[in-house]
Amino acid sequence: MCGRYVVAKTSGQIATIFEADEIIDEVLPSYNIAPTNRVTIVVDRAFEKDQDGSPLGDISRELHSARWGLVPRWSKGPADGAPLINARIETVLEKPSFKDSVIRRRCLVPASGYYEWVVDADGNKQPFYINAGSDGIFGFAGLFEWWADPSKPATDPQRWLLSTTILTKPSAPELAHLHERNPVFLSGDTLDVWLDSSIEGDQDLLRAISQDSDVVAGDALFYKVSSEVGKVSSSGADLIRAL
Repeated sequence: MCGRYVVAKTSGQIATIFEADEIIDEVLPSYNIAPTNRVTIVVDRAFEKDQDGSPLGDISRELHSARWGLVPRWSKGPADGAPLINARIETVLEKPSFKDSVIRRRCLVPASGYYEWVVDADGNKQPFYINAGSDGIFGFAGLFEWWADPSKPATDPQRWLLSTTILTKPSAPELAHLHERNPVFLSGDTLDVWLDSSIEGDQDLLRAISQDSDVVAGDALFYKVSSEVGKVSSSGADLIRAL
């Protein structure tokens, strides 16, 4: 799974890398992003939509701030159960919380890297930082959803909560010794297709990004880091310094 990750770049840098047209919300870099934190997502947004939800007219690639932990539109609210920070790619089309988002509400979640904890024979947990290199950045395949707060009037812009989840899959061979699952990594070949809401998300699309993810994972770097990362209150670039 992916339960803690890093974004070491500014919103401006992310916008340049992923060729975004506009930054709607800026999110500061963070070396210890935890569930329910505000995170950056990249979406391709149409200003008009057909009756079936497909985009019409011009498309704008935008950076938005979203809550990490998807809140289904039919949910009672953000406090309704554990945060849905991950979605298993094998079952995502079967789960009521995610299946509608797969069709046309797909996003990219930028990440410099993420943390996993490996348990040794003595039961000690050693955190590792899996990353794209000091200058690189991953694009995790994500889903997003809008939830409307029923306690607020329809005219209140604060009524709407944007939230996101990260897709995971069985680990690529190169990462399997660290954890049994890893995030689904998008590549230059799958990024645009995944964000394109004119394409209905289905099993074929999920299969394509899952296969391509293993290619990206093969180039990932990883090394041991300080156990300080286990504290949500810990922050700063020292967290990703190799031991």
